[in-house]
Amino acid sequence: MSAAREIAVGLLVLGVYVACTQAFAGDRPVSDAHGRWLLDAERWAHLDAERPLNDLLARHDRLGALAAWEYATTYVIGTFGLLGYLWWRRSPVYAWARNTLILVTLIAVCCFALWPATPPRLLPGEGYLDVIAVHHPVATWGTGVVSAGANPYAAMPSLHIGWVAWTGVVALRARCGALIGWLCALHLAVTGLVIVATAAHYVLDIPGGLLLVPAAAGAERLRAALVRRRRDGDRRVAAADAFFLHVESRDVPQVVGGVAEFAGPGPSAADLRALMAERLPNLPRLAQRVRPAGTLRRARWTDAERIDLDWHVRELDLPPAGGRRALDDLVARLVAEPLDPARPLWRFWLVRRGPDGRDAVVVLLHHAIADGIGVVDILRRILEPRLPEAPDARGPGGLARAVAAVPGMVLLGLDGAAPAVAITGRTGPDRGFGTLTLPLRRVRAVARAADARVTDLLLALVGEVVADVLAARGEPVAGRRLRAAVPLTLRAPAPPGRGRTAVPGNLTAALRLDVPVDGRPVRDRLAAAHRSAERRRRSGRAAASTAAIRLMGALPPALHARAARAAYRSRFFGAIVSNMPGPPVPLSMAGAPLGDVHPILPLADGVPLAVGALSWNGSLHVAVTAEPRALPEAAGFPDGLARAFDRLARELGADAGPGRGGARTGTP
Repeated sequence: MSAAREIAVGLLVLGVYVACTQAFAGDRPVSDAHGRWLLDAERWAHLDAERPLNDLLARHDRLGALAAWEYATTYVIGTFGLLGYLWWRRSPVYAWARNTLILVTLIAVCCFALWPATPPRLLPGEGYLDVIAVHHPVATWGTGVVSAGANPYAAMPSLHIGWVAWTGVVALRARCGALIGWLCALHLAVTGLVIVATAAHYVLDIPGGLLLVPAAAGAERLRAALVRRRRDGDRRVAAADAFFLHVESRDVPQVVGGVAEFAGPGPSAADLRALMAERLPNLPRLAQRVRPAGTLRRARWTDAERIDLDWHVRELDLPPAGGRRALDDLVARLVAEPLDPARPLWRFWLVRRGPDGRDAVVVLLHHAIADGIGVVDILRRILEPRLPEAPDARGPGGLARAVAAVPGMVLLGLDGAAPAVAITGRTGPDRGFGTLTLPLRRVRAVARAADARVTDLLLALVGEVVADVLAARGEPVAGRRLRAAVPLTLRAPAPPGRGRTAVPGNLTAALRLDVPVDGRPVRDRLAAAHRSAERRRRSGRAAASTAAIRLMGALPPALHARAARAAYRSRFFGAIVSNMPGPPVPLSMAGAPLGDVHPILPLADGVPLAVGALSWNGSLHVAVTAEPRALPEAAGFPDGLARAFDRLARELGADAGPGRGGARTGTP
C-alpha cells in the first residue's frame, strides 16, 4: 500500500474505535455489576492486587506521574513505531502485522460492546485513586476525570495489554533480534503493573488482553483462507460456464465464435500468431485449460504450461471456385469437432482462398469461455485499433435480479415443456452452416415501422421460414408455435467510442419466447411475437433463469451435469435465436482489414436450429447453424430469411432502400 492509503486505513480504524468507545451508551448499572463481578472473582482467587498497587502510587506522586505517563504513551509509541518501521523496511511481515493489529482493536471493541465492564478507578464506592486523572501527563490526550479516548465500559479485555503483546509477537515474527524481544517482554510486564496500579484495569483484564492476540491471529488466518478460497474460486469454473461443459457431447459440441472475411489478402499465420502472443496476457481464459470436474471436485481453470500457437493458429487452403458456399461448408465441418480439452479451448483457422477469393479467418472458442457478446468483446481486444475500455459494468444489481426472480421462478415452472414442433429431433454429429447479410439501417427501419425490436423481427423471420418448412411437409400448423431460447446479455452497453472490458464468462439470462408458425402473414407473425416477448421480458423469467443456473451450480458436479443436460434440450425449446451488438466501425486483424463477420452458435440436444445475428460495421450479419438430418430444409434457410424480410418490409410499407438484391446469402 502507499503511505497515504496506509494512513487512511489507520485513521479509519481509529475512527471506528473512537466512535464505538465514545458513542456507545451502555447500561452503567450493568457495567458496574460486571466490574464488581471481576473484583469479587479476583478476591476469591486471591488475585486482587489493585488495592496495594494503587495505594503505592497514591503515596508516591512521582511514581504515580511516571505510571500515568507510561499508561498514556508507551503502548501507542511502541505499537505504531514498530508498525511504521516494518512498513519503512518493506518487511514481508508488515501486512500480517497491520491486519492483526486492526483485528486486535476490533475484537476488543466488540467485547466492550457485548460485555461492558467499569474499570476499578471508576467503580462507585470502591475508593480507588484515579492516578491518570490526578497526574495527567503533559502532551497526552484527554482532560477531566476520564481521558478522552477511555471508555467507562472498556475494562475487559485490556487493549493496552493486547497492543503491547502484539508488538512482542510481531517482533518475534519479524526476527527483530533478541534485544528487541526482551525489551518487548519488559514492556509487557511494566504495562501489566501500570494498568493494575493505576486502577485502569483488573488483574483478570491482563489474560483477557493477551487472548486478543491469538484471537486476532486466528481471525487473520481465517480471513487469508477465505481470500485464497475466493481467489481459487475465481479459478473455479462458474456455474453458468460449467453449464456448457456439462451439456457438451460428441454430437453436440459447444463451440461459439465467428467467421470473418478479409477485405483483401489476410495476414500471414506468423503475424496472427505474433498478435495472439501479444494479446494473450490480457486475455487469461485463452491461456488456461479446464481441469475436469470429479465426483465432488468442481471443474477449474488452470494455467496452461505451454501454449502451442502453431496448433491454435492454423492455416489451410480452400479452392476459390466454391465461393461462399465452400467457406460455409468448411465452417460446418470445423464447428462439428469438439475442441481439445487438454489445451486452452480456442482455435483460429486462417483460410486461403486463392487470388480469386477473399481470405477469411474462423474463430472458435468454447462456450464455457464466453457467451456470444463476450466473444465479441474478446475479439475486439484482439483486433485493431485498440479501443479504451469501459469499466466492467453489468446490468441490474443482484438485489434487483433476486426480487424479480421470485415471481419469475413461478412463471418459468408454469411454462412447462415447449410446444411440439416437427423440426426437433435427435441431434447427430453433422452440421450445416449458412449466412445472410442485411443492411442494418434497413433492418432497424423495418423494426421501427412495426414498433418492435430487432430481436423480435429476427424471431418472426425464423418463424416464417419454419412455417414454410412445416407447410411444405404437410404438417398441421393451426395454432402451432415455435419456442426459441433467446439469450439476454447482463453486460451494460459500452459508452460511445469505447469497448467493454473483455470479461470472460457467460453473463446472460435466457428467455424462451414463442413465435407462431401457422399460415398468418409475416407482419401479424411479428406482432404476435413482439407481444409475447414483451410480456415475458417483464415477467421476471430472465432473472429466474439466471437464478436457476446458479442454483444448479450449487449442486455436486454429477448432479449439476444431470440438471444441465435435462434443462438444455428440445423438451423446453426448439431453436436458439440470438441477436448481438457488435462494433459500428471497421476493424482489422494483424493489419488486414475485415469485411463481413458472421457469428457461430452451437446447437443443443435435440435442437437442430440456431440463428445468430451480429450487427457489425453497418450490416446485420445472420448465420444459420443446423443439423441437416433433422432439418434437411436448412440449406434454404438463408434465402428463406431474406425473402421473409422482403415480404415483411413490403407489408409494413418500409421498403425504402435496397431490396433483396441488397442481401448477400450463403447456404448451409
